[in-house]
Formats: sequence, structure tokens, C-alpha cells
Amino acid sequence: MKSAVSEGNAVELVLDGENFFGALEDLLDAVADADPGPETYVRLAYWEISKGLRLPSGTTLAPKLKQVANAGHPVDLIMWCPARLDVHFDKNMSAGILEENEATAAALGRYDGTTQGGRIRCLMEVYNGWNGSSVHQKIALFCVAGKLTALIGGLNLANFYWDNEAHAGTQGGGMGEPPLGNTVHDTALRITGPAATDIEAEWLRRYQKRFYEVGTVSGSIGRATSPITDPEEFDRLPRARRGDQLHSSQKVPVQIATTNSESYLGRATDIQALLVEEIRRAQDTIYFEGFAFSDPTLVSELCSRLQKSHPPKVCVMVPYPYAKNPFPFDYLNSISFAKLSLASCTHVTVAGKRVARADCSVWKVNESLNAWSTLRSITSMVSNKWLENDTFTFHPKGGSSTTVPLLQIEGFEDIAPVDKDVECFDRARVRFLSPFHGKTAIYIHSKLALFDDRVAVVGSANFTYRSMVYDGELSAFVRDEATTRRIRDALNAHYVSNYNAVKSSWIADPRYTYSKRESVNRGEHALVALRVEDFPRVLPDDPSYKKINHTFI
Repeated sequence: MKSAVSEGNAVELVLDGENFFGALEDLLDAVADADPGPETYVRLAYWEISKGLRLPSGTTLAPKLKQVANAGHPVDLIMWCPARLDVHFDKNMSAGILEENEATAAALGRYDGTTQGGRIRCLMEVYNGWNGSSVHQKIALFCVAGKLTALIGGLNLANFYWDNEAHAGTQGGGMGEPPLGNTVHDTALRITGPAATDIEAEWLRRYQKRFYEVGTVSGSIGRATSPITDPEEFDRLPRARRGDQLHSSQKVPVQIATTNSESYLGRATDIQALLVEEIRRAQDTIYFEGFAFSDPTLVSELCSRLQKSHPPKVCVMVPYPYAKNPFPFDYLNSISFAKLSLASCTHVTVAGKRVARADCSVWKVNESLNAWSTLRSITSMVSNKWLENDTFTFHPKGGSSTTVPLLQIEGFEDIAPVDKDVECFDRARVRFLSPFHGKTAIYIHSKLALFDDRVAVVGSANFTYRSMVYDGELSAFVRDEATTRRIRDALNAHYVSNYNAVKSSWIADPRYTYSKRESVNRGEHALVALRVEDFPRVLPDDPSYKKINHTFI
């Protein structure tokens, strides 16, 4: 799904779990305090919903939702139900989420409020996509007397996502192990206006499945789904009227897009397609942040843009790599770092030798992409070797041609200034950065992108193959310069203590970065510019890597 660009929206960036869960609780309270009526309700759709989610007031999610129902308002939940076949073959990938979501459905899915009209119902949705896929959208909708507010972004409703902007690791969320500790950075958008009705339309499309059984080769509708007492109930569900949502003061254009593969014969990759358009259109800067940046299409488009006239600067914010990372993200980020660097750098170091691009008649990346490995990776648990086999070939004049795996390149240099017409402190056009709070690296779960000062993208979609191609995802494209700048400045000031948009709004400016993590002072918010040696540059030794390569994470 790709909606038309809607005008008349108000958009607000929400940073990190404390602010997000505070906004969630405030909106739930606003519904609970409203007079009951058919146009006042709560609708949620998440990859994970924990009934024990801690809220800022001290209560947890389950009693808060019951409070809304007791006030006479309907509450409807959609939770991902991993397909039984997938759980059977690899319990580590989905069994824990299934258990958590089923526990929430069992506790809430048949609850009738103490005031007429109030109730809670649940859909445990089996995503009818490619095997191993999930429905990963994160949607919260709050309607009061027909006025709709949406929260979308990267956070699920679970305690893992609890952290505050200080990222001191005191909130109990995150990975819980060095070097990341209990930190987790995430982002969301609060949207009021016509775009909220586009989000609600996607929610309603999914919720309709509660009223008919969805058969797939891997299971059917989740067993904890609330039973149907009225088959015509769905047709009577209220829909917020688009014409009633125009914001009185803000007129921000917003476009909603999804990824969807609920058919083996076709798929919707609209998020990826729109990102490709923005990469091609960018003139000055491109910024991505997430725990992995590995979708081959996005990387290829960036490489192509970097090799054309007037290339933009590129920054990718990822968690600091570490050898014992339980997920195979770091080697994927390393391969992307190598490809982007090779597209823009002037020198590489291989086997201890420094090689200049200007001295080479051949300088190219060899990709092992092929149709058969693509088909295998998305329809079975068979490993394929896309990115792992990619290599770099160079041929110095008067020398011999040499081909090396990307993971064996030892260094990149960019000697030429980015822009010869202005004073420029940062000579590298491509930067991968990692955020720190003192000596602790900050885990990034956000899925955010910025293109120049024109477009901001926030949603559930990671910048990985599965999120771009076959998982169920939803992201918003905010097409407004003033709003994009506000998002950029709030994000940058959150990462570095000395951010000054007048001096430089580019987060990879060396005034904002350290070259080594050891240079970060205790208690300081700072960024470390990653080098080749910061990445493990080896394939994960975990046997499950055979099934969780770049197409499965």
C-alpha cells in the first residue's frame, strides 16, 4: 500500500521509550476520560504486546486497557501470531513472541467492561507471507469523538524498549550485556490529520481477518483470537472520517507506505520503492539509522548515487559492533560499509598494501546475486550466500588483477575534500557512526531516515531485506522541510552534547565525532566514527547463522 500524499497533518517526533510510553498512556487516559460513543475507541497492532508493559504512572498495560473498557469504550488488539510450522522448525525465532502475545490475548481478549459498550477483543494474526516472515507493523490509534491520533514507529509494547533520552541504562530495557548494557534508542511519530486515517485503513484491513479464518500452509488464525459472536460486527465498526481530520494550524504533507507479501504470487514493496526514489533525488545529505543496514537494493542505489555527479554525503548510524553479538548484524553492516566506501573512496588497503583508485584500470565490486539463491532464501530455511561471497577486484596499472572478499579489505581513505568550494572538515563522504553514553554503547532499534532537509522517514521497517521485501511493515514519509529540520535537530542534539545547527547540521561532522571509543568521556553523549577494524569482519560462528543470513533478519 502506498497512500497519496495527504496535506493538513501535525507531526511530532517521539524519542525513546520513556517519552513513547508516556505518550501512549496519556492518549489512553484521554480516551478513558471521554464520553462513551461510537466514535471513541482504541486500536492497537503490534509485533509484540506484553500485558505486563510498565507505564510511567506505575501501572501496567493490562489494567490500563481495562480502565479504558470500563469507561465504556471498545479496545481492539492485533498481535502477530507466528505460524505453527515456523515455530515447529525454529522455536528460537518466534516461540517467545508467540507465548507473550498469547498470554496477553488470554488475559484481555474476552474482557467486558463494567460500562455498557466497553470491551477488549484480540486478533492473533497469522501473517500469510513467505515462510519465516512476520507482521512487524507497530500501530496505535486513539479516537475521541471522531478525532483520530496515530502513534507509529519502532517500539513494540514490551519492557525491552524502556529507556530514556539520557541512555544511562537505568530503565531495564535493551540487550542487558556489554558493550550495550540496558540501553535502547528508538523513535516514533505522533500524527494527527488525514494521514492517520490512512494508517487506520491498514489496521482495518488486517482486523477483518478476525471475522474469517485465514488458511495458510503454516497455520491459520491464532488460537487465542477472541471468538466471534456477531459476524456482521466488522461492517459496523466506526471509521474516522478523513474530512474531519484536517489540522487547524499545521499543514504537513505525509505519505504512508507498507511492505506486504501476503501472496506467493505478488508483493508490495512500496517502502523500498519510495526510499529508492529519495536516494536518487538527494542532493546534499542522506542519513539512515537502525540496528542493521543490509538491504542489497538500498546499498546498490546508494553506491550508484555516490558515483554520479554532485554525490551527497551519507551517514549510517548503527550500534557499535562487538564479537559476541547474538545476532548476525555486524558482518552485514561491515559489507555495506565496504561497498559504500568503495563507491566513494580514493584509496584502499589490502594485504598491507595501499592502493590508489586513480592508479587502477579496474575497480569494481563483484556481487553474487542470483535468482536461484533468492528463491531458496525466501521459500525455505536453506542458507544462501548472497553478500558473504561478494568480492572486490582491482587492477593497478602495470600490475596484476587481484580479487579479495569484501571482509578482507583492511582500510579505506578519502583524500579529496567533499566540496572544494567551501571549508570542509569532513573529508570522508561515507560515515558509519555509533552512539555512546560514556563508555556504554547505545543500542539502536530505530528505523529512521533523512534526505537533505526535505523528507523524514519513520516507521517499523528496518533497512534490511526482509523489511523491504516480505515482512509486514508500515512507515511514514514526512514531506516537509521545516518538520524534517526539527526532527533532524532533535535527533542530533540527543546524540551529541555540543550540537549546534548553525555551525553544522551534519551529524557526521568531525566536531561531533571521535575516532576511537576510548576517547569518549564518562557520562558524555558522543558519537564514534567506525573504521574497518571496528567490525568483526568474520561470518558468525553460531550454527543458526545458516538460516539467519541477510534475507532472514
